[in-house]
This record gives sequence, C-alpha cells and structure tokens, in this order.
Amino acid sequence: MDPEAVELAYSDMKCLEPEEYLKSPVINFYLEYLKKSRPRRDLYMFNTYFYSKLENALSTLGNRDSQFSKLRRWCRNVDIFTKSYLILPINETMHWSLIIVCMPTKGADSGPMMLHLDSLGLHNSQNIFDIVASYLGEEWRNLRKDSSYDIPFSRTIWKRLSRNIKGEKIEVPRQQNEYDCGIFMLYYIDKFIQQAPERLTKESLGMFGRKWFNHEEASQLREGIRTRLFDLFQSAKEDDGPSEPEWQSF
Repeated sequence: MDPEAVELAYSDMKCLEPEEYLKSPVINFYLEYLKKSRPRRDLYMFNTYFYSKLENALSTLGNRDSQFSKLRRWCRNVDIFTKSYLILPINETMHWSLIIVCMPTKGADSGPMMLHLDSLGLHNSQNIFDIVASYLGEEWRNLRKDSSYDIPFSRTIWKRLSRNIKGEKIEVPRQQNEYDCGIFMLYYIDKFIQQAPERLTKESLGMFGRKWFNHEEASQLREGIRTRLFDLFQSAKEDDGPSEPEWQSF
C-alpha cells in the first residue's frame, strides 16, 4: 500500500455538505491530491495530525529528546531545512488556519520565516509561532550533533538559528461564513503552491493580501472536492462489485 494513501469512509463525505466543517480525513485526502497534481520537490507538506502531536511533545514532562525522536517518524528521511517551504495545517478550537515556513537561501542574511494565514483571524499567531519555532529549534539542535552535516544556509544564521526564526501574520482573503475555514486553508495552500517563487523573502510578501483571490473562488472548492471524492467512490464501487464500499484508500 502507498504509505501516503489516505483511508476514507463514505460517511466522511458528510463534512463536504453545505455549512459543515471540514474534517481531517477529507483535508488529508486533498493534501495528497495537491502533492500529486501540483508536485514541488522544494516543498514538504505535513498532514493535519502533526501539529497536535507537536503540541503534545512540547507539553509532555520527561525526556524531550525521546518525544521528538518519536515525532521525527512523521517525516522520516526528510531534511526539513533543505526544503524551500514547509506547509503545516493548524487545528485549534474547531478552526483551521495555516503555517507556511519559508527557509532562507544559502546566501541570505535572515533565518526561517513563519507565515500565519487565518481566514477568520481567530488563532493566536504568537502562540503558534512559538510552538513551530520550538520544533524548528529542536530539529536544529539534533542536526548540530552531526559534524558532517551539510549546512543548507549561511553558517552565521545556522549558528544561532533559534534567534533568527521570525513570524509574520499575513493578511489574506477572509471567509464570509462560520464554516469554510478548512476550505479556505486548502485554497491558500493550492494558490501558494502555484504562485510561490523558488524562495520567498520578506520583500515577496506582496503576493498575499485581502485581494489575493475572490472569496467565492475558495468557497467553490467544497463542491470540487465533493465531486472528486464521489467519483472515486463510484469507481471503487464499480471495481469491487454491487455493494457500496464503506472504506477506501486513495
């Protein structure tokens, strides 16, 4: 089985009905769809469960190295610092927002930049920045143990990486209802993948803004995902016989 396959129940599609909140199985399905349909080797996308695991690792008493060793299994064989971008879905208090970590180039004089995109402005950006920065710091400390590690950017920045991680709250188009936060988060990701340069700097932040796209474009994504999933379940039903499939991996 494909290790990136997402297992979905037919009942998971209920969250795609009008005025419903998107749930993790459907969001993860669409993230995998974006990976395959808009491939970018310079980008790494975490699934929706990673952030909660990260919060748990930071809040658990005891050996932090042990906690983060378990966390590394989620992105095994991926050096996050060699990517241009890290995409990290955030779910707190029944609301979805998005973190995009932008890594610097080899010659840059600034460190990683965390962007927070929130379609309602409900999440505490600074709290999320602190959590994500802690993750980057732990990964940095782990890699520093390896004297042969090929540092992916300026040694000056790398030497004091924890002090060089910055956060930016980004103005973005807002949802016009209470329930489209997951839809908007996915649309932010899709638009970003299509438009982001090889490396994003602070001077490039003008690509965002309240007029980045029309909010109606994002809301229409709900029906697009629903149609795509319905077609996949119908195909699975035809392949497997007359009984309606309860679960499928895509």
